[in-house]
Amino acid sequence: MSSGMLKILALLFMLIDHIGVYIPDMPVYLRWIGRISAPIFIFCSAWGFTYTSSKKNYLIRLYVASLLMAIIQVCIDIDMNFFRSLFSMCIIIFLIDSYRNKDEKFKKYLCFYLTWQIFSIAICIFLISTRWLSDYTIAYFFSAMFGNIFFLEGGLVFVCLGILINLAKDKKVALSIGYTCFCIAYFAVTVTSYLPLFLSKLYCWGLSFLFDPIEYILDTIVGISPMAVGGSMFFQNYQWMMIMALPFMLAYNKKRGIKIKYFFYIFYPVHIVILFYLGSMIYC
Repeated sequence: MSSGMLKILALLFMLIDHIGVYIPDMPVYLRWIGRISAPIFIFCSAWGFTYTSSKKNYLIRLYVASLLMAIIQVCIDIDMNFFRSLFSMCIIIFLIDSYRNKDEKFKKYLCFYLTWQIFSIAICIFLISTRWLSDYTIAYFFSAMFGNIFFLEGGLVFVCLGILINLAKDKKVALSIGYTCFCIAYFAVTVTSYLPLFLSKLYCWGLSFLFDPIEYILDTIVGISPMAVGGSMFFQNYQWMMIMALPFMLAYNKKRGIKIKYFFYIFYPVHIVILFYLGSMIYC
């Protein structure tokens, strides 16, 4: 299966998922189908970043797209901006490639990236605490503008998934094992109550002062809210169903196929806005 076909299928699964998100009274199985979409986009982006003739231009496209999508986020108050997640993933892949290629600038790149992440996230947290601007403006627009990992869609968890997929993308056995283990781990964390149980133990261990910072980091950076885990595996915490994306990734034949280079950049924001307002009209 070519990358073009994979992207078309991912777009279709994403559309089905977002119909389930924005249109009232849609069946939950639309959301189940939608779990296939993000991993395929991550997989295609990892390969696309490998094959691109200009990694710089690839990153610039994702950054600009994430910034424009952030404006839409602030205007209509939605939490979807997968461009940011792909941008952060590709930045880290760039760092990994620099290390692998023994680039003499690797240490400078890494130090700058880590310093910038800490500094820019600290600015965002400070701005939220001051209440000068709305939380949405800071979490969505400022985070996109800074290019940091604060309030990413899917959180740092999905960035790590992207790194895992990138490292194993051309080794089908390693990809199958790694991806399956990731899905099992995600299932264990989100469907069970082990995470909030662990946090509650901090009080027993005399470490209650760590509870709020850890919960905040898990929610805003890692991408797993302790207060949202432990729900039904079919009706609430069903992200583990992304395991269904594995056969599609294994079917990739390393061919480009249909050229839809810029279609996703246009389709993604347009279909979200249309579905958002359509759902609002139906609801009203």
